[in-house]
Parts: sequence; C-alpha cells; structure tokens
Amino acid sequence: MEINVQNNNGRCAVALGGELTIYAAAELKEGLIGAVGECAEMEINLSAVSDIDTAGLQVLVLAKRHAAATNKALHLVGHSRPVMELLELYDMAALFGDPVVIPAQEPGRTANGGKA
Repeated sequence: MEINVQNNNGRCAVALGGELTIYAAAELKEGLIGAVGECAEMEINLSAVSDIDTAGLQVLVLAKRHAAATNKALHLVGHSRPVMELLELYDMAALFGDPVVIPAQEPGRTANGGKA
C-alpha cells in the first residue's frame, strides 16, 4: 500500500496505490485520519489501487465519516476498476457522493464484461 499526501494550504491531494486490504488497513487508517486532521479539504485519488477488500473500504468510510464529523470535505476521485467493482458490490457509491467515471470498454472484452 502506498500513500502520498501533498498539502497545499489546507487542501490536500492524497494518492493511494497498491493493495488496500486487511493487511494494510491499520497503516491506511493512520495515514488517512492523520491527513484529515491536517486538511480542510481532501481529495483521494484511487486510480493506482490494484486491489481493495472490505477492510480497505471500511477505512475509506471511516475517513469520510471523520471528515464529515469535523466539517471537512473529502472526495474520492480516479476510481480504479477494483474500487468501482467493490463500490458496486456493496452499493456504496452514494455514501461518498462523488462522481464515478466509468471508463470505456477495455480492449479484448465484450460489452457484457466477458472476454472476446
């Protein structure tokens, strides 16, 4: 799991990458909650997330709720395919309230998601 925080006068850009799984949940929680404390507004880029499980999703939900409880904005952007699939599976996209951009069809895949 990779976490990179850039703070620009209270507006933070956070880039997450690698696996957001149970094995990285404690480190992810510490990094995100710490960043929420330093930022008035936070944007978390998920485009480099290669894998996410329920524990990773729970930490994102915790960060979103912590930001809301402290009157701070937190937005998720650049959802990777694994993140989009998990949000769809648990019907959680509405909780975050951020637009989820659906990428164009991948080469070698049919419209229904199967291999061509």
